[in-house]
Amino acid sequence: MSTMKNFVIAGVGRIGEYVAEEFLKLKASGSVSSLTVLTRSTASDNAVLEKVVKLGAQVTTVDYNAHDSLVSALTGVDAVVSALGGYGHKAQYQLADAAKAAGVKLFLPSEWGLYSRGVTDGFYAAHDAVHKHLEKIELPYALFYNGMWSDMMFNPYAGWNIPQGKITIWGEGNTPITWTTRRDAARFVAHLLTHIPVDQLAGKAFSVEGDRKTLNELVEGYTARTGKRLEVTHLPIAEQEKIMKEESQFAFKGIMAYLLVCYDRGAVDLRTTSPEGVANGLWPEWNPKPAVDVLVEAYP
Repeated sequence: MSTMKNFVIAGVGRIGEYVAEEFLKLKASGSVSSLTVLTRSTASDNAVLEKVVKLGAQVTTVDYNAHDSLVSALTGVDAVVSALGGYGHKAQYQLADAAKAAGVKLFLPSEWGLYSRGVTDGFYAAHDAVHKHLEKIELPYALFYNGMWSDMMFNPYAGWNIPQGKITIWGEGNTPITWTTRRDAARFVAHLLTHIPVDQLAGKAFSVEGDRKTLNELVEGYTARTGKRLEVTHLPIAEQEKIMKEESQFAFKGIMAYLLVCYDRGAVDLRTTSPEGVANGLWPEWNPKPAVDVLVEAYP
């Protein structure tokens, strides 16, 4: 059983809100002593922050460039979970330095997607650089991966326009992809950090898989469940490869192209890309939601 009781979450954007809520459920049951959310804005300016405060979180407004203030906010904390995304990802260096100075036992950098350990090119090279910094300052850390967020990625930008009955797939669509809802990923992280001793977490990578389906299987599954026919168009993956070369890897179009190419190449199949394998067995009762269920609930 983990001895960690006091946690900090940095950011409550696309995934941080769910992580905060899951830790707060454990706080309500007595498994967690405290949860602090670090933010650049005040609670009164953010509906999500207002919600987590009502659930029992403490919110601390921070300036990631103010080292001493950040150290103060992390003093007495057992583990820091980073949910910083986009340009905020760079703030993890300051966050890690402060965590080291404050004596934090474990740091989870912001991953929540494809396996990035050792990846030194493309979008995920920035993740590897953070890992190297954590090693340099000798701050214990663990990595957590969950593939694609099934409750977020079935949208027109990724080729899924279900309201119009049209699906675009770049490539053949037969490559397995790991899908996990944000809620299920958050539940697993909260369970992991409160049930596994820190010495069994530090230095390790944990990949989880809510479901594993190809794009074609998802189309077939959705049609079987709803009776709705979807018009599927297959386009050459070379179209997305071209966008990758032309767009910044940090621009939205560049990121989407990168992910769509990863779909086709098998880079989002955590069973094959994670040398450690999937960690679902660490919590047999996890019961994550299948990706087709997510689709049917969103578009009944």
